[in-house]
Amino acid sequence: MEEELTIPHTCEECQHSVQDGDHYCYNCGAHLNEQVVTVNIFNNFSLRQVFLFYFIYLFICLLVKHTRWFDSYDRLFWIEIALAAVTLHFAWRNRKSLFPILRFNNFKWQVFLGVIIFAAAASCIVNVTMRQVNVSFFGADVNYFNAYKLYFFPVATMIYSIAVIPAIFEEVAFRGIMYNYCENFLDERLVVAVTAFLFAIMHLSLLSLVWLVPFGFFIGHLRRRYNTLWYGIFFHFAFNLTAVVIDLYKGGQL
Repeated sequence: MEEELTIPHTCEECQHSVQDGDHYCYNCGAHLNEQVVTVNIFNNFSLRQVFLFYFIYLFICLLVKHTRWFDSYDRLFWIEIALAAVTLHFAWRNRKSLFPILRFNNFKWQVFLGVIIFAAAASCIVNVTMRQVNVSFFGADVNYFNAYKLYFFPVATMIYSIAVIPAIFEEVAFRGIMYNYCENFLDERLVVAVTAFLFAIMHLSLLSLVWLVPFGFFIGHLRRRYNTLWYGIFFHFAFNLTAVVIDLYKGGQL
């Protein structure tokens, strides 16, 4: 893995540490002197990795959205495998900084239960609201189970595809790999915002940005506060699993 030498900087006003590319101190707001190097894709390895990783991810998502080749889950399954493989490749390259946040750091049951309950409640609100919007404005009520009912164990396949795979690999991708790379040249509060917006845009749904952006901010906050991916993974899984249960209930499968 290519390494970069980084020179630590501190604000002259308050001595708070600042990152390469910062123009203002996030602690006191003072303007930083010109000794802080402007970060761009040509001189920063981490920024290049963010660009490359996101470009691959977004290209695959655009391919799925704008072609008819992946209308069936038979083919979509291989896209899930491809995205998982890309994520695992970058995760291995980023393993030194990724392994520590894959531990249950200071795990608290009350936080875990709060995350699960909040995820389920938020998912119910989002699903009811989005269903009403789709019916009112687009005259459509989508049932995702129809894409899985032809397979053996369709409910298990649906849970695997909608809840398990995204919860693990999207969190490793955005709150793990991209978060860690962005930390090398951005203030951590900006990292939460940047990864939240990149995560939301990746879903390629303008209407869904209304809830995907807050979703990304909340999980990024969990990552930042508890220094672990697991609360975000649990939240993501519970949110999507609740959506699956609602879809199955609407379709008369429960």
